[in-house]
Amino acid sequence: MKSTIPFLIVVLLLTATSFSQETTPEKNTVDNQFKALYKNSNNYQEYKVVKKKEYGLLHTNVLDSLKQFNVQLKSKATLIHSQKAIIEALEKDNKETQTKLTTAINKENSIALLGIQLSKDAYSLILFITIWFLIVILAIFIYKFKNNNVITNKAKISLDNLENEFNFFRKKSLERQQKLRRELQDEILKNRNN
Repeated sequence: MKSTIPFLIVVLLLTATSFSQETTPEKNTVDNQFKALYKNSNNYQEYKVVKKKEYGLLHTNVLDSLKQFNVQLKSKATLIHSQKAIIEALEKDNKETQTKLTTAINKENSIALLGIQLSKDAYSLILFITIWFLIVILAIFIYKFKNNNVITNKAKISLDNLENEFNFFRKKSLERQQKLRRELQDEILKNRNN
């Protein structure tokens, strides 16, 4: 039992150190690998002696990191390119939409009159001026019609009076002519008898 306790302590320490040396992806960076290589290398005068195996592993890791970086760079460049294309398409759509919106607002705020686009205020002003002009002309026509109607009625009454007077004068003239004829006839008869 006494010999197993130190054995267990040694095994426990070795397991703890093996677990502590495992690096997480965050600590396994190229920079940390260069620092570890430098730390684990031997000194010779002013130089550092690096084991070929560790140098090869570092070289492979650096190349893998560069390949991964290039793949990420290409995918991000592709993403940027596609996003630029999307942005350009959206900007073009936005310009077209703004143009259509401006056209729609102009159409909404204006009215076409005889092929001319007028603002609603100008259209209302022209409409009211036209209506007032037509009302004034209508009033003038009504006034002239009534005035002419009165004159026509007076002329008809005068004509009726004149016709009545003429008929009366004609009757009187007829009666006078008849009376004169009778008298003439009587005189002729009288002269014949004489």
